[in-house]
Amino acid sequence: MGLFNRKGGRTGEKPVRLFYASDIHGTEVLWRKFLNAAKTYEADVLVMGGDLTGKAVIPLVGSGDTYEVELFGERRTVTGEEDLVELEHQIRGKGMYPHRMAPGEVQRVAALSEDEREDWFATVMLETFGDWLALAGERLTGSQARCFVMPGNDDPPGVEEAIERASGVEACDGRVVEFDGYSMVSLGYSNITPFDSPRELPEDEIVQRVSALAEQVPDLSKCIFNLHVPPYDSQLDTAPELDDELQVVMAGSEPKKIPVGSTGVREVIEKYQPLLALHGHVHESAGATRIGSTLCINPGSDYHTGRISGCLLALRGDRDVKHQFISG
Repeated sequence: MGLFNRKGGRTGEKPVRLFYASDIHGTEVLWRKFLNAAKTYEADVLVMGGDLTGKAVIPLVGSGDTYEVELFGERRTVTGEEDLVELEHQIRGKGMYPHRMAPGEVQRVAALSEDEREDWFATVMLETFGDWLALAGERLTGSQARCFVMPGNDDPPGVEEAIERASGVEACDGRVVEFDGYSMVSLGYSNITPFDSPRELPEDEIVQRVSALAEQVPDLSKCIFNLHVPPYDSQLDTAPELDDELQVVMAGSEPKKIPVGSTGVREVIEKYQPLLALHGHVHESAGATRIGSTLCINPGSDYHTGRISGCLLALRGDRDVKHQFISG
């Protein structure tokens, strides 16, 4: 692995190896790849930076061993448990939740109010998410790697509580955690977006929350900011501009690109100058930059392709960080 050799560099000091990824949006194969990073990359620490859950339930309607499903505009009939399980695996691989339902249950859900349907969706989603957390416990058993997980702005209520209860991962949102001589400050909320997602905050509250945590850190030169949204106008936050109807604004034949990150996040990075800042949220703006002495990272996300976008970091001392983007 070259510069990530666990035996260390010229000083002989072994670096702390951290694998970071974010924005997997319910894609189970990416969760499995994230957990495998502990072994594949000999990572000491795994950090999942938010937006873990998907946004759609796919009904499999029927009974016994025969079910019908409409997927990507195509209606299919599946017979037999083996084929049904394979179809469910394919649906999870696309970041959605397969759910076996009798015809009467489909009609009942269709008749629910919008709020009631949101509650029903959360119940289905949390069942699958609970299985993910159990898998983490299985995969990381016997490993020395620590696995930190937080929800992002798109994750609904209940996700944080599930993380708190799980035995295979450690919750970190809204707190300071310590590992291998480093401190990590985490916040999974975003600034206000056009989408009215579940976990958004005004910029001044982002500043207040992160500042309150940063003030608890004994040594900011060995501190990591794990903040879901990237800093404003950092080249890690460039996305298409949307109009009031949430349609992409065009500049000629190309989408008009604007910074959509958080001014509050930029403010706290400029003020506290942590060693490292880890971000997600803006899928199409992968990269690395510096704000002052702070290395800021956004690995981006192509979750719909089945490939995980991550970053492997080697931390040594109070100002030595090496990084390598990984997609696989």
